[in-house]
Order: sequence, then C-alpha cells, then structure tokens
Amino acid sequence: MGMKRVPSVFAALALVATACGTGTTPTFDSEPITEPTETAPPGPPRTLAVSVSRTDPDPAAPVAQLVTGFNDAGFELLGRQGTENFVFSPLSIGHALLMARGAADDPTGRAIDARFDLPEDRAAHQAWNALDQQLGQATADQDEMEVTIADRIWPRIGLEPEQDWIDLLAAEHGASVETLDLSGDPTGSRKHINEWVSQQTQGLIPDLLPDGFITPQTLLVLTDAVYFEARWQTPFGKYGTVSEDFTLLDGSTIQVEYMRELELLDRRGVGDGFVAAEIPYVGGEFSMLLIVPDRDRFTEIRDSLDQGLVDTIDRTFEEGPFELLVPKWETTTNLDLLPWLEEAGVAPGSYPGIDPSAFLAGAVHGADIAVDEEGTVAAAATGLGFNESAGAMPELTIAADRPFLYLIRHRPSGAVLFAGQVTDPR
Repeated sequence: MGMKRVPSVFAALALVATACGTGTTPTFDSEPITEPTETAPPGPPRTLAVSVSRTDPDPAAPVAQLVTGFNDAGFELLGRQGTENFVFSPLSIGHALLMARGAADDPTGRAIDARFDLPEDRAAHQAWNALDQQLGQATADQDEMEVTIADRIWPRIGLEPEQDWIDLLAAEHGASVETLDLSGDPTGSRKHINEWVSQQTQGLIPDLLPDGFITPQTLLVLTDAVYFEARWQTPFGKYGTVSEDFTLLDGSTIQVEYMRELELLDRRGVGDGFVAAEIPYVGGEFSMLLIVPDRDRFTEIRDSLDQGLVDTIDRTFEEGPFELLVPKWETTTNLDLLPWLEEAGVAPGSYPGIDPSAFLAGAVHGADIAVDEEGTVAAAATGLGFNESAGAMPELTIAADRPFLYLIRHRPSGAVLFAGQVTDPR
C-alpha cells in the first residue's frame, strides 16, 4: 500500500486530545471547549461552557515520568496478548484514563495513578500539556508528516459534570464538549461519535464504539484519537525486494517479500536475546524501534519489555551502518480494555466529577497500521463510557403472578373508592 496524503480535517477527536498543541503548531488542531450543541430540557441551566483558554506548557512539568508510566502500562498490556498480530496506542489509552482521572474519587484516582504511574495531581495534566505541545512542535515544519491528537467528551443532555473538571480538560488537554441525547437515542449517538472518530482518523477507525456501548443509562462518553502519517527518512526501493523465509512461532516457515535497505546509519545493535534497530522518519523526530527476538525467545523478550529495556537500548546501542530487511504489513486491532481496568480497580470505580452515580462501564480501543516502502500510516482511538449506578437492590419482590386483590383509595382519609380482584388477567 502506498502512502497517501490526505487533507487533515481534525476538528476534535474522540478520545484523542482535540487540541494537541497551541495555535502555533499547525499539525495539531486545537479546539476549545464550546457551548453545547443541543438544548437541555427545562430545568436548571447547564454549566458546560468554559471561558478558560489552553494553558502555556510548563517547562518543569514531569513529562519523563508521564511518558514512562504510559509506556510501561502499554508494555504490560502488550505482554498479555496472544500470538496474533496486534497493534494499539499506549499514548491514547493512557491519555484517556488521565482525563478520566480528573473526575474520579480518591480510591479510583489512586488506582489510575498506580496503573499508569502518574505524577501527582495537577502535575500529570501539566505534563500532558507540555508533551502534547512538544509533539506538535516536532511536526510543525514537516510537509511529509502529520501527527494529530483530538479529544472530546460527550455528556448526555441535562448532565452537569463538575465545572473544575471541564475547565481542566480545556486548559491542559484542549478537549471539547458536545452534548448528545445518549439516553433517548443511543443508536444515533453512537453513530455520531463513531463518525467523528472516523473523521479524526482519516477513516482508519470507522466503528470505535460497538453495538450496545451506549445505553439509556450512559451518562457520558470520553473519546481520544491519534493519527500518524510519516515518510521514512530513507525510503525503501533503491535495492528492490527479496524473497526469503519467515520463521513462524511454531518453527515452520513461509515465503515473504522483504523490503531491503543498505544505507541506513542510525542506532542499531545486539542485545541479550535480540537485535534491534531504529528506523527514522523524515525530520528525525519520530522513529520506529524494531526489536527482533532470537528464535524461541519471542515471548521472553516481549514479556520483559519495559521502559528500562528501551532506555538500555538508547544508552548502549550506537549509530552506524546496517542492512535492514523488513516485510510490509498491515494490522487492525479492536480491544476491550474493561477487564484490564477492572483488574486494576479503575473500573467500575467512581467518577463524581461526572456525576455522583457515574462509574466506568465500558472501555474500548481500536488501532490500525500500514507499513510499506514509503513510510507508515497509523491511527488509534480510545472510548470510555460512564453509566449511572442503578438503585439499591430490592429486599423484597412483589409479583402479581397469581390471583390478587386491589383497592383504589384516598390515602389521607383511607376511603376506598374502588376495590376488586383479578383471578384471570386474560
């Protein structure tokens, strides 16, 4: 598949960061929180609009800690996968849960902090703001690269999340708000959100939210999406392709066409049980780190992958010439995150910043990647659904499933206006 340049139409992206960067970073579209697009039913006025603007990044924000926490959580999730092709975005998942963390109660917040090793309190959000705008600056002057992040929350009509949370998402994440009739029109709301996500990901993630994700009990959906398109710094093609064996995990082999490059001069080396090389994209700010475990050590290396191993590669591998053989590939993944988050105590949790009864009822992630001679096109999106808790479980069930009597009465006086019985309701 050849790389294609598609006009950017990112106005806001579900679960992505509808405003990575400031107005000075053209590849990251920034959209302030706006007034709700639907009118609430009669009642107290809603407080979804904000007047705060995007905060300037704090140069002292703990970006390194945030990145390590996101990465390690992603590596742990990767280690839980089977042996099929798989792709996902640790950045999108971590960012979605960071935004949700701002609405969580203390126990749930501590669970999110532990899962993603987040910096404390506001510092985590400040770190995202700084990282987000760093990413935007890295692509600002690159014509052959596009990296966009978009975020949006979708409250149901009439819901009033805490204003401090709405302002936090606006100031540090650039997230936008759009109210939907989640309760009255779950199907239409799901379609609308999916269309928005599809737009933000250039059609690569067309159906993030599956059937049944939104129910009449859904209070709010939070979405985050990431789109990445970049050409290699040194495109393949000069040396053609070669047909060679590819050894599968069971030891059998298949014939594969490999892209071949002989003029790469970046970081590469041999580690304990693997070889690795860094393949830069145009501009050099982004790269693909390719890690190839030795035969029979794939699971071992994958399960040991963490930020420490990546840091070791960065610290000990040296730049120099190397030959690269790599196949083209395309992968699409749809992932249910809820069991992973339930295990960590993040779900169901409690999110009073959304509503006193809010809990995390659904968490999904979708990703798509295509790699060829020219470069890489990839997208991912994360969706979190927050429902309202049901009432207390009843202590007694009254079932009129046999002959019964009835009285119609005036309660203050006790006067019975009508009385009767039903022995056969047909």
